[in-house]
Amino acid sequence: MSETAEPVARRRLSEEDRCRLLRESAAVVFLRDGYAAAHMDEVARGAGMSKRTLYQLYPSKAALFEAVMEDCLAPFGVDMAMERHPDLGTALRGMLEGLIRHLFEPRQVAIFRLVIAEVKRSPELADAFHRAGPGRGAGSLERRLAAEIDQGRLRLTDARDAARMLFGMTIGTVHMFLLLGLQGPPDAADVTRLVAGAVETFLRGALVNGPDAV
Repeated sequence: MSETAEPVARRRLSEEDRCRLLRESAAVVFLRDGYAAAHMDEVARGAGMSKRTLYQLYPSKAALFEAVMEDCLAPFGVDMAMERHPDLGTALRGMLEGLIRHLFEPRQVAIFRLVIAEVKRSPELADAFHRAGPGRGAGSLERRLAAEIDQGRLRLTDARDAARMLFGMTIGTVHMFLLLGLQGPPDAADVTRLVAGAVETFLRGALVNGPDAV
C-alpha cells in the first residue's frame, strides 16, 4: 500500500491510535505466521496503513514485536489501589489473581508460545521479552513486598527474589502445563484456591509475627 493510497480517515488518526492499530494487526500476523515469517507489509495492510507509516512509528520488526509484548505484559502494572490495600494478604491475592486472569487468556498464552518456539532462531525475541516485562523495573508485587520489608514486617532481604518466588509458587506449574497444551486455563474458583494457598504458605514463612499479623 502506498502512502497516497492510505485512507484519509487513517491519516487523520492520532499517533497513539495508529500505534494501537498497528500493534493489534501485528499480533494477528505474528501469531498466524510466526515472527521470522511475518511480513511488515501484511501488518500495514491489516491496520489499513502504509508501510511507510508503519516504519515511521516502529523502525523495525523487532521494535514492533517488543511493542506487542508490552501489550501482552502490561498487567504487570496491577491496579494501584490493590497494590496499596492495607491488608497484605488481600493485596497479594488481588494482585496475583489479576495477573493470572490476564496471562492465562488465549492470546497471551499464544504469544508466550511464539517466543518459546522462535527464540532460538530469533534470539532478539528474548531481549524484547525482557525489556517489555521483567526489565521494565519493579512490578507491583515487588514494590509491595519491598515496602513490607522496609517496615520490618517480613523477614526477607530481597523483594525481587521474593516476588519471583511468590509468582512462581502461584502460577509456575499451571502456566507451564498451559503453554504445553497439557491442560486448559483454570476456572475462577481454581484461580482463587491456587492463589489463596500460595499466599498463605508464603506468608507463614515470611511474616515476622506469623500469619495472624496480616
